[in-house]
Amino acid sequence: MDATGLFSALPVEAGIGDVFVGDNPVVLQEGEALTHCSAETKSPCAGLQAAGRKEMEARGSADETRLEFTLFTFGTAEEASRTMKNLVEQQRKSNAKDGTPSQPLTVDSGADETEALQDGNRCHVVMRIGAVVAHVATGGVERGNLEHAAKVQVARVKSVAAGINPDR
Repeated sequence: MDATGLFSALPVEAGIGDVFVGDNPVVLQEGEALTHCSAETKSPCAGLQAAGRKEMEARGSADETRLEFTLFTFGTAEEASRTMKNLVEQQRKSNAKDGTPSQPLTVDSGADETEALQDGNRCHVVMRIGAVVAHVATGGVERGNLEHAAKVQVARVKSVAAGINPDR
């Protein structure tokens, strides 16, 4: 998946729910993408092609109800799988540093691989869909909405990979 496909694979507010509003998606390529991936995963991100991010928050909400979507595309599924595992491990370490060990979650996302963690009010779902790593991070989002967001992300990546516009 190239940078244009990555841009299309990031969720839109209408697909997540009408209570969310968000910023425009950001897509990074080459050195910028590698810098972002390496910082997030504390790994070399071998085979990285592009990275993208989209943030949403609850409309008019003063609390911390938010969703963050991050995508990394790779040349092969194996490269994506390695980076996915590094990202999960980095999230575990980061949560432990904050004094709250992560608790595993079971999330049915429809991805090829899925690992999910909860740290207090924050949840992280890290998935591999082919050669794409998707990270959905939430704050203050109910469990059902977390699983819905993960499924939407997976469906959008699969649509784009199949050459289908996910917004039609």
